[in-house]
Amino acid sequence: MNILELTTNLLTKKYNNVNVLLKDLASNEEHALFVFAKDFAREILSKDEKWHWLTDKVDDLNNLVIKQIQDFIKKYYLQVLFPTKLNKLTICLQTNNVKAAVKWLMQRYINTLKNLFDKRSSAPIDNFTFFYFNSLPNGEELISSSLA
Repeated sequence: MNILELTTNLLTKKYNNVNVLLKDLASNEEHALFVFAKDFAREILSKDEKWHWLTDKVDDLNNLVIKQIQDFIKKYYLQVLFPTKLNKLTICLQTNNVKAAVKWLMQRYINTLKNLFDKRSSAPIDNFTFFYFNSLPNGEELISSSLA
């Protein structure tokens, strides 16, 4: 059983409503989904030659990714409940499909992580700055505090 299957099985037993899952995710930075998503991201990124370098940086960027996902949920929560256009999350909510919502959120974690290094993204990180600060002693704390 891989991480995605394990996560969906555990969370579908705990949650029978997508709304409750989203509310818990928006308020809890240490939610089990985020813990499993971090491991899932490492697993997926390690298999992708283009993104393999990011595998070792998942822990460093975890808080930033969680914050962006939580902000997304808070910002679009009403839009998700009363959609003007359909996307995968609104379909999961409308059908109350917790399993599909968990899978989508796990993929969203990886996409958010990748978007941090995409110049077309709304809030990209400068690669040079990120790797420069990580190469310094205590650089991880410096980059983490400058990104927060």
